[in-house]
Amino acid sequence: MKQIAVILYEGYCLCEITVALEMLRMADIPVTYFGVEKKAYRSEEGIVLQCEHTLDELDVDGYDGILLSGFMEENPTILKNELLKEKLRIFDQQKKVIGAISIAPLLLYNAGILKDRPFMCATNKQDLVEEGYALSCLQNMIDWDACCAEEDLKFIRHEHIITSVIYGFREWAMEIGRMLDIPVYPKSFGL
Repeated sequence: MKQIAVILYEGYCLCEITVALEMLRMADIPVTYFGVEKKAYRSEEGIVLQCEHTLDELDVDGYDGILLSGFMEENPTILKNELLKEKLRIFDQQKKVIGAISIAPLLLYNAGILKDRPFMCATNKQDLVEEGYALSCLQNMIDWDACCAEEDLKFIRHEHIITSVIYGFREWAMEIGRMLDIPVYPKSFGL
């Protein structure tokens, strides 16, 4: 049976992953919520979700994929979390589905996963350069301004990794469903 891990952190964006969560529920695929601590996390929308397990309890072998939403917090500690980086690298090495939306691709980038892969990210390259990222390392990133200029681009799928920005949340979710080989219902999600 397929299972999906979702990582929660302060200021996570629930609206970006709700279609994916509903699609997984419709397919009876269990979702388990992990966080740095086993506690309640408040979304940017103000909704509180209880984290079921800590990151150190995440056994990658038991999951078919992982989902990461964006976040509003500036310079959140989750970007520097070494355990999350390690878990993400294992998902990548095992070629399991990795879905990151909005600013969450930075979690993958910081884990070294996006080094030579194309990806979308809901920030501008110049902002990242000001935060210490090397512009030469962001060559494969389609930043917020470029995403907005290409309205038809809803997500980028490269192998088992799929990235998107907020306006592509439905198409991103449905592509995750296809990657997991589960039924998707475009009309249910307004497409």
